[in-house]
Amino acid sequence: MTVPTAARDTAGTARAVSLTAVAAWVLAQIVYSLVEGSARDTATMVVLCAGSIAMIVDVVGRRGVGRAVAIIAPVSAIVFAAEVVGTRTGFPFGAYGYVTDRIGPAVADVPILITAAWFMGAYAVWRVAAFVLPTARAGRIAIGVVGLVSWDLYLDPQMVAAGLWSWDAKDAGLPGMEAIPLTNFAGWAVVGLVVMLVFELLDPPDAARDATPVVPLVWLWWTWAGSAFAQIFLLENGALRSGVAYGIVGMGVLAVPAVVAVAASRHRPTPGTTTRTDAPHAAGRRR
Repeated sequence: MTVPTAARDTAGTARAVSLTAVAAWVLAQIVYSLVEGSARDTATMVVLCAGSIAMIVDVVGRRGVGRAVAIIAPVSAIVFAAEVVGTRTGFPFGAYGYVTDRIGPAVADVPILITAAWFMGAYAVWRVAAFVLPTARAGRIAIGVVGLVSWDLYLDPQMVAAGLWSWDAKDAGLPGMEAIPLTNFAGWAVVGLVVMLVFELLDPPDAARDATPVVPLVWLWWTWAGSAFAQIFLLENGALRSGVAYGIVGMGVLAVPAVVAVAASRHRPTPGTTTRTDAPHAAGRRR
C-alpha cells in the first residue's frame, strides 16, 4: 500500500520536531546538572516541556492528530487523577505533597508538568516495550511496568533531594534509598499497569506502521545511563549514589533488550518493502 505524500510529509515533519525536542531535553538535563537554585528549577521545566513535546509529537506523527488525542487524553487523565487522590489520601503512593510554586502552575495542588512527565515517561517506555516484544502482549505490558517503576528509582530520590516534593515517611524505603517509601513504588506499579493496559488497547504494536522508535529509545537510554552518571558524579554532592544501582538494574531490564532489538532490526526489511531476493518474485506477480 502506497502512503500518501501528505501523510509522509506530516510524518517526516513530526519526526524532525520530536528529534529536535528530545535533543533539547538532553541538553536541558546537562544544564540542570551544572546550575543551582532557580536556574535548576527553570532547567527542570525545560526538561519536562521538551520531553513531553517530543513524545506528543511522536505519537501524532505515528497515529495522526485525532488518534493521538484519543491516546494522550485518557493516559493523562488517569495519572492526574492518581496524583490528586494520592496527595489527598496517601493512596496508592503513600503520604506526600508537592511544592507548587517552583515548576509552573498547579491544579488541585499537583503541578501540571507532573502529569506531562508521567505521559512522557510512560509513552517512551511503552513504545520501547512494544518494540522489544511486539508479539508478546503480557510480556510487553510487564516489562513496560518494570521500566516505568525503575525510572522512578532515579527520579524520586533526585526530585526529593531538590525539594520539589516530600514524603511524610522518612525511613521506609530500600537500603540506600530510605527516604522514598516502598509504598511509592507499589503505587507506581499499580498506576503503571493501568497505563500500560490503556496503551495496549489504544496504541498496540503495528508492524506495518511502526519503525524503530528512535525518540523513545533516546529517552530510555539517556535516562538509564545519564541519570546514573549525574547522580554518581554531579548531583547533590554524591548523596544520591547509594541508590543508583537500583535504577541501573531496573531500567536495564528494558534498556538492554532494546539494544538487542535494535541490532536485530537492522537485519530485517523495513515493513512494506521487499528484499533484493524477493523483488523478482514481486515483479513476476505483478505481471
